[in-house]
This record gives sequence, structure tokens and C-alpha cells, in this order.
Amino acid sequence: MFGRLKQNFKDMGTIKTLCEAAERIANAAQQKVPGAEHFVLAALELPDGSAMRVFRKLGISREAFAEALREQHRADLRRAGVSEAVIAGSERDVPPLPRPKELYNAAPSGEALLKGLAALRKRGVSGPLSGVHVLEVVLAMQHGPTIRAFGQLGRDPAAVMAATESEMVLAA
Repeated sequence: MFGRLKQNFKDMGTIKTLCEAAERIANAAQQKVPGAEHFVLAALELPDGSAMRVFRKLGISREAFAEALREQHRADLRRAGVSEAVIAGSERDVPPLPRPKELYNAAPSGEALLKGLAALRKRGVSGPLSGVHVLEVVLAMQHGPTIRAFGQLGRDPAAVMAATESEMVLAA
């Protein structure tokens, strides 16, 4: 029982680190609240290194993935009828949004990710919460800019899941 309580405490620290990093990444991209894609980028910064090892197995750099996410955002804006000139202008010399002063808030996909991480324990996942768990939960979502960004980089969800599962086996 004490071991489980200790693990829960460590997991809360990991969640806090993830949330703070995801919020910083979202704000730098002029988005008020972080979505699942920001949590993936935040997972790449976790000290356990598991998410970064998955990216290395896939031959994807953090920078290439971040650019693919930006391109997904641009494509969404184009589909909504925003012109290339407006999109380009909105990306030039724009400072990050200030850190919100209200309680922590995430976009719906970010909230779903956090709920998915909490559900891992109910499914029997043991050991410390890590970056590879963020990837596992995001891949289960099956839709959204994160999945499309992997596709843009030539990696289908099955390949990303295989690399994720491989890392989970090695970490166990």
C-alpha cells in the first residue's frame, strides 16, 4: 500500500511537469490551452527519455514533429478559409502568450489525454508514469493533429504504436 501511495505521489509530479511544459509550449504557439499535441511535445522533455527514444526509433526529431504540427495547424486554417498571407503574418514576430493566471485548463484533447493517463492505473499499468505512456494514450485517440503530424512524417499510427510498445517492454 505504501508503495502504491509513493508511486501515486511521483505520478502527480510527472503530471505537474507535463502540464506546465504543455502549457508553455501551447502559449509559445499562441494557443491559450494545451491540446494532446502539446503534451506529446512535453513528453519529449521528460527526464525518463522514453518518448524521445520512441521518436529516435522512428527517425523523427522533435523539431520535425513540431513543424509537422505547425503545418497541420496551417492546413486547418486554410480549410477554414484563412489566406496564406494572413497565416504567414500571424506567425511573424509574435511573442508567446503570457502564462494564464487562472486555474489550469486544457483543450478537450488535452483533458482526454489526462483522463487517459489516469485510466492507465485502472487498467493495471504499473511502474512510473513516463513519456511513453503519453504516446500510448494519444495513439488510442486515433484522430487529431498529432496523428496527422505522424502521417505527414510518413509514420502511420501502427508503426508509432509498435515503437511505443517496444519501448514499454524495454522499460518494464
